[in-house]
Amino acid sequence: MSAPWVAEIEVPEQLARRLLDEQFPEFRDCPLTLLGEGWDNVAWQVGDGWVFRFPRRQVAADLITAENAVMPGVAEHLTAPVAWPQRVGQPTDDYQWPFAGYSLIKGEELCMAAPPAGRRLLLAEELGKFLRSLHAVSAEEASKLGAPLDTIRRLDIKYRSRRTIEYLARAVDLGLIENLRPWELLLEHVIPLCRQPRSVCLVHGDLYSRHVIVKSADNGGDQDARLADVIDWGDLHVGEPAIDLSCAWSLFDTAGRQLLLDCYGDVDSGTLALARFRAVAHSAVCLVYGRDSGAQQLEQASKDALFWLLED
Repeated sequence: MSAPWVAEIEVPEQLARRLLDEQFPEFRDCPLTLLGEGWDNVAWQVGDGWVFRFPRRQVAADLITAENAVMPGVAEHLTAPVAWPQRVGQPTDDYQWPFAGYSLIKGEELCMAAPPAGRRLLLAEELGKFLRSLHAVSAEEASKLGAPLDTIRRLDIKYRSRRTIEYLARAVDLGLIENLRPWELLLEHVIPLCRQPRSVCLVHGDLYSRHVIVKSADNGGDQDARLADVIDWGDLHVGEPAIDLSCAWSLFDTAGRQLLLDCYGDVDSGTLALARFRAVAHSAVCLVYGRDSGAQQLEQASKDALFWLLED
């Protein structure tokens, strides 16, 4: 099974420094700090107030182009801050893709902060309202801004279910879970309840624990995690609300999930089933990705998600 997260181009500090110095000389004296690497991009913090994302794969370059076009027209209508591209870098002779710079919003990835389930209720409420505001951007509005349709079969049941079983089997081989049978039974139950996906609104497309930034998630304190930012909009598209609502299962236990859905509003049973299916599929991939990339916090968050999925 090939790993889709392998980089086509690495962006070390020297390359990032050169690109910034050439195109954004105002940052010439700002130090660079590696903020993180994902499937598609590497993020460098620039000084104390900026983050620049550089694609690592061709598909990521295509995605960041859509993000650069859409997000400036959407960000102000959302109920929580989002980092939208305020600087757009152009390809050069030694780096063939566009890149983008964002104001840094302080916080931690949810999987890094790792608040216990009982400290996620305010976050669930805020995410439910946030998704309601995002999904209020109609397909027509999003298309006019430049949002693409889904071209990679994110909710193709036949294709994704097969891939999900492959990743779960790999997780068993790696000793991450003991037996894939509970999730096979879950899929057998959920898939017949799923309805055909629709392209009805703007969606984030990849809302999981690395893309949710929280303000306060002190495991030893008495404060709930709060939503600080939703990052990495490269997978935005005109699509199905269920793809984002899957976070109700992948980020929360039963109590948090119900609160998120209550704050979001009415959701039909077919959408809920599709969201749950997406959560299984995505969490299985992220579990293996976390182990393969050495991201222990993501590995644990993905394992938690898979077991939360069995609660209902």
